Amino acid sequence: MKAVLPPLFAVALAALPLHGQETLKQVESRALELKQRGDAAGSLAAWNKAAEMDPKSARIQDEIGFLLAVLNKRDEAVAHFARAIELDARFAPAHYHLGIAYFLQQDAGQAIPQLQTAVALDPRNFDYQYHFAHALNDTAHYAEALPHLRQATALNPNHSESWNQLGLALQNTGDNAGALQAYQRSVQLDGSNLDARNSLGFMLVSTGRAAEGVAEFRKILNTDPANIAARVNIGFAHLQKTELDQAEAEFREALRRDPNSVVAHYDLGVTLKQKDDLEGSKGELKRALDLDASLPEAHYTLGIIHWQSGEFDDAAREMQAAIGLNAAYGEAYFMLGTVLKQNGDLEGAEKALRSAIRLEPANPGPYNTLAQVLRSKGDAEGSRAAFAEGARVKENKEAELGKMLQRRPNASGAHAP
Repeated sequence: MKAVLPPLFAVALAALPLHGQETLKQVESRALELKQRGDAAGSLAAWNKAAEMDPKSARIQDEIGFLLAVLNKRDEAVAHFARAIELDARFAPAHYHLGIAYFLQQDAGQAIPQLQTAVALDPRNFDYQYHFAHALNDTAHYAEALPHLRQATALNPNHSESWNQLGLALQNTGDNAGALQAYQRSVQLDGSNLDARNSLGFMLVSTGRAAEGVAEFRKILNTDPANIAARVNIGFAHLQKTELDQAEAEFREALRRDPNSVVAHYDLGVTLKQKDDLEGSKGELKRALDLDASLPEAHYTLGIIHWQSGEFDDAAREMQAAIGLNAAYGEAYFMLGTVLKQNGDLEGAEKALRSAIRLEPANPGPYNTLAQVLRSKGDAEGSRAAFAEGARVKENKEAELGKMLQRRPNASGAHAP
């Protein structure tokens, strides 16, 4: 008579591996152990075995993708992250890892939506918030990055680079005071974060604390004498203080060390312009544009030099190039209108000046030049209206300046009456 096993004993026996075969749990445990020991290839082999045993596991597919990425097999990694998401669209780690993979491939268009999904699925995860915000900063979406960087610094207040990224977002959204504090916090947490220290120095210079800014740049050069950014920023500090000879010397030293530094060529061009060396300035600005044609400021400054030299066609061309790169460049529209007026193109001048007014309605200059253009076109009524509006804008601007001066503290620290 055949023996019948008790039900509970039969279930337990069925769970045991037969003939030395591992269970899925044992394979996963071995895979994790190999991963912790740094054996990426061994761990990958184990996870592949686990995937054969459980092909519908999003977590296993994500682990395989992660290890493929570690082994620099990014295309294969992407396929496994995508497969994990197919299996479970709410599995946040796969969205995060896929976003990072695309980000490393410099494909922000596909990286950002995946990182955004990871954040939406797990908003309390520091890595998700930080890397999503970092990707937004890298694509100049600074305002969108701000809330995520604030969340990241709240989740991990001791992470230096998240404070650095917060400073970058604040700086590019106009909050200089907030940016300064964020950069200071980043440097306090990690004095070796030279990028943050450089940004801190730049903000100090930009807010009128040039000596403190230069001190930060000197600290960088003490650690890294070849740091071109710090050397250029020392030159910028001298430029801000109109110490033109010192600024020129720093920029030329930076270019001796790195002849292809775009910012050094640009800043040297600005310095030479202020020293009335217009030909030298043109050469440096053109060199900056040869290295990087996407600099609207270089086109604008070069256009100003052509205008000062009476080269109106060249000036108009440069202003149009600046506007082509930055459609919201109000000053470039103003100068384009001025140049076209002097060149006799009244229709083009009027169009450019109206664009300048639309972009910068608080600037009285374009109103007055527009009034002159309209008068030349025989539009006396329009000319009078433009002159009147320019006078009103100028009066408002002067009134605001007066209020600011009244609020300014005097040398003793007391406020003026």
